[in-house]
Amino acid sequence: MMRQTTNEQLLLNIVRLRYDETPYFLQIGSVTTSFSAGANAGAQATLPDGAPNVLGLSAGVSYAETPTVTWGLPDSRELLGRLHAPMGADQLTVLTQSGLSPASVLRIGAKKINRLRNLEFDLERGSYEPDSYGAFVEALDLLGTLLREGLVDLSYGVYSNAAGGKIPMSKIDPVAMAEALPSGMQFMTRDNPNVFEPLKLSKPLFLRFTRGSAADPRVLRLRDLLDLDPERQSFAIIDTGGSGTEELLSESGRQSRVLDDAAPLREIVLNNRSVMEVLRFASAYVAVPQRDLAAGIVRPRSAPARVWLDVETSDIRPSDAWLAVERDGRWFYIRADDLDTRIGFTLLNALFDSVVGEVPGAKPLLTLPVK
Repeated sequence: MMRQTTNEQLLLNIVRLRYDETPYFLQIGSVTTSFSAGANAGAQATLPDGAPNVLGLSAGVSYAETPTVTWGLPDSRELLGRLHAPMGADQLTVLTQSGLSPASVLRIGAKKINRLRNLEFDLERGSYEPDSYGAFVEALDLLGTLLREGLVDLSYGVYSNAAGGKIPMSKIDPVAMAEALPSGMQFMTRDNPNVFEPLKLSKPLFLRFTRGSAADPRVLRLRDLLDLDPERQSFAIIDTGGSGTEELLSESGRQSRVLDDAAPLREIVLNNRSVMEVLRFASAYVAVPQRDLAAGIVRPRSAPARVWLDVETSDIRPSDAWLAVERDGRWFYIRADDLDTRIGFTLLNALFDSVVGEVPGAKPLLTLPVK
C-alpha cells in the first residue's frame, strides 16, 4: 500500500510537469494499525413430533484490522534543495551495483561525462541535442557491451585528492592529524619523509580495463571517446567536486583539463543532473490528448528518440495498467506489459529515494484511514 501510494505520487508529479505545473510532494509520516477481535457461540434445539431430538451448536470468530496513514508536508527549503541540487557521482554509481544497467543509470542521471554532453533540457524548447550527444550515446553503448563481455569492470577503490600544499614535519600538529582521520583526511609522505602532504581519501567506483582488452577496437574507441590517458588502466568515476585536479585548477583560475581538448584525462568526471531535471525529462514521455494541445494548455513537446518511459493516456480507467493516476478527469498510466517502462520507472524511483529521500521536519498534514 505504501509503495503503491508513493509510486502514484511520483507518476502524478511527472504528469504535472508535462503540463508545466508545480510538482507537489508529501511523505508518509506514520502508519498505525488498530486491531479488534471477537467471538460468539450459540445453541439451538428442534423437537419435532415422532422424531429424534435435534441439537445444533454454532460459533464464530471476528477479526478486523484498520490501518491509518498520516501524511507530512516536508520542509520546502530542504525539499527544494534536494530536488534542484546536482546529484553526486556516488549517488549514481551506487545504483549500478544494484542490478540496474550502468549505461542506463548514466544516460538518465549524467549531464556530461568528461567532454561528452548528454541531452539538455529547456523549459520552452524541451530537450535538445548538443553536438557531442551522438558520441555520448556511443560511449555508453560501448560501456554496456564491454561490461557484459568482461573486457572492463566496475569496482570500488580508494582514491586520494590533494587537499593543500606540502607541510614540513615541524609544522604538523599530531593532535590535528588524528582529529582529521574521521573526515577522511590523511597526511602522507612521498619522497621526503620530513614533509607531509594532506590528502582527502574517498572510495569512488572505478572503471577498470583488463589486460586482454588493449587490442580490442571497441575498447580503443571507448578510450578515445572519453579522452582517457592511454598509460592508465583504471579510472575513478567522480564529480567535479570530487576531483582534486579539477578543484585546484578552478581555484587557481587555470583551464580545466575537461575543457582542454588536448589534455588526456586520468579520471572520469561527471556533471550530473538534478532530480528535478530528470523528472522534467521523464515528463517528455507523457502522452497528452490532442484536445489539450489544440487548446494550448500543454506544449507540443517531442520526446527524445531513446524511450525509457512511456506514459499513456485514456478517458476511462485502464484495465491493463501497472500504475495509473487521474488528473482532471483523465487517466495517465503505465501498461502492465510494458516491462521496459516499468524498469525505467523503477530506476527513476530509486534515484528519487536515494537523493531526495525522507526530508526531516515534516509536519503532519492529513490522516486517512485505509480501506
